[in-house]
Amino acid sequence: MKKYAYIGSLGFLGIITTEFGVIGFLPQLAKHYDISIDKAGRLLSAFSLVIALTGPFMTLLASSFDRKKVMFTAILIFLISNIISVFTPPFWILMIARVLPAFLQPVFIATALSVAVSMGDKEKENEMMSIVFSGVALAMVTTVPLATYMADLISFEWAYLVQGSY
Repeated sequence: MKKYAYIGSLGFLGIITTEFGVIGFLPQLAKHYDISIDKAGRLLSAFSLVIALTGPFMTLLASSFDRKKVMFTAILIFLISNIISVFTPPFWILMIARVLPAFLQPVFIATALSVAVSMGDKEKENEMMSIVFSGVALAMVTTVPLATYMADLISFEWAYLVQGSY
């Protein structure tokens, strides 16, 4: 069923947006927190490091749980992270709020692909995977420009809000 592939694609869109959208408004974050841009950039660096260091282990750990619950939990944590970020907490809390979802990004990716492929016909596995990955492609070309536009137009808090609404 393509429905599961499209759900995975939308999840990918939201998750990748949460990860990379912050790039678009690093200067505003640096100014708000009175820190350097390279220190503000640690929001993305820490996110990526958590994925790289814990991704395989978290995916294996989560493989014994119900896939639908795992996907829902991952999306919920990403949503909560974005909601916390909207309120511009102290930088260290923002860092925690932005890094915690990174533990579940690889879990969501593996689970979304698994669900899409297992729910479809054997002959259409590649099509299901390409639908899921289309969320990544869409996020890559829209995330940073949209976040930058929102931060410039209104504020970076609104950019977080828009990211969380995906």
